[in-house]
Amino acid sequence: MSIKPFPFEETLSQLNEIDEWLKGLGYASHDRIRRYKKNISDMLSFQNEDDTDALYKISDAKRREITWSYVEADEFVRAVEPLRACLGDDLPAAPLSKALNGPADLYLETHKNSHGRNFMFELIMGARLAKAGITPSFDKGPDLQFQFDGLRAAIQCKRPLTIEGLESTIGSAISQLKKDNADLSLIAVSVSRLWNSGDPDAIPEVTDASGAQAYLDAKGRQIADATHRFWKGKVDRAGIIFYAFTPISWLMDNGRFNYATFRSETMCPVDGADEQTKALLANLGRTLKA
Repeated sequence: MSIKPFPFEETLSQLNEIDEWLKGLGYASHDRIRRYKKNISDMLSFQNEDDTDALYKISDAKRREITWSYVEADEFVRAVEPLRACLGDDLPAAPLSKALNGPADLYLETHKNSHGRNFMFELIMGARLAKAGITPSFDKGPDLQFQFDGLRAAIQCKRPLTIEGLESTIGSAISQLKKDNADLSLIAVSVSRLWNSGDPDAIPEVTDASGAQAYLDAKGRQIADATHRFWKGKVDRAGIIFYAFTPISWLMDNGRFNYATFRSETMCPVDGADEQTKALLANLGRTLKA
């Protein structure tokens, strides 16, 4: 499996373009974008100076912030581009400015300052729809609403910070979806934070890069099985998506670790007795992955 190097220059260019676009729309304050830009620029300087040891000489705090800057910037630009293509300047109706609050260093995230990344997850799920040719709405009641196969579908997005918080988080989403009573309901749970506390030294590790995607997909299935009792049969015409976007590392021949980001989505029907819902969810899952 060939893993492409992180596209520092391309991502920095995209961040600059998004920054200018937001300024033109009156969004002058978006600190996380600027921190990402600064940290990626630092990485480019290390590369240009051929200082491959520089990242190992800086402080742990700075190293963490740089690491998460380019991991999260990668996910951010992947979200904004399809949303802009789909919604144009109507995108600010989504919680875009709120999504940029919080520390650039994931390790410093707590329940008190997690709102920005929580809103970011809504953008990410909206982008998954937009990239698949489905127009999402962010201001119609649920976190996301869209039309699929002639049905009104609703998504509640949740991003627990701990394994212990999964049951209450999923339960909250179920209650919200029952009130909305859409034709098709979805709970989207980001499990990225559960598998990585923000410590670069604790990034999930595989033997080699070729096994990274299979490892992440297996982890998604494990968490679906482990939480089965929290959601199975709790709401009609519904599904649950366990989403992860996370770096995975492996040891290289030179004795150093390398890593790349991988995405996984595990789709499960909440009501197993409803064959039509199962077929719809399978179709939606294929559409999102196409």
